[in-house]
Amino acid sequence: MKRLLTAVALFFVLSANAQVFDGVPVSGDLTTTIAKFKAKGYVFKKFVDNGAILTGKVSFRDVELYIFVTPFTKKVFKFTIYLEEKDTWSSLRFDYEKYYTIFKEKYGEPDTEYSFFSSPYESGDGYEMTAVKSGKATFSAFWLNRDNLSVVVSISKWNQVELTYENDINTELRAKEVKIIENKSF
Repeated sequence: MKRLLTAVALFFVLSANAQVFDGVPVSGDLTTTIAKFKAKGYVFKKFVDNGAILTGKVSFRDVELYIFVTPFTKKVFKFTIYLEEKDTWSSLRFDYEKYYTIFKEKYGEPDTEYSFFSSPYESGDGYEMTAVKSGKATFSAFWLNRDNLSVVVSISKWNQVELTYENDINTELRAKEVKIIENKSF
């Protein structure tokens, strides 16, 4: 019983200390999370499967924010933020390096990182944006398990920098709930 109480207390402490994006915790329920972002000036766009999309500004940048929740308990487990689309490789790479540096200063060295083009593309060939659009540009850095948070900065195939914040405890909860769904289905 004592172990159970300790585990429950630890869960609430870690959940209460969940990391935030733009002052909003990556936790709680969808309705409350949307309300917190709307109070900051974000505009609700639409509901999607297990989440919602909002648009807004953060640090003077237009962003599109995806909020994801677990299938059963509807707990927020992830925010994915897309920055403005870029037209040139130099501007896209600049944005990526800017947020890579911000995350590195905040979270330390990344646990894993990738920066390369796949054949037939290579850096300096003038076709970097073609490589990005075709999924042949891999630029991502991962910071895992940082105080109940994992974060990623990457370049998406939509010519945008993508920032992801995941609540590690709620991500584990999501995996358990998905497993239940799959076990019932198959």
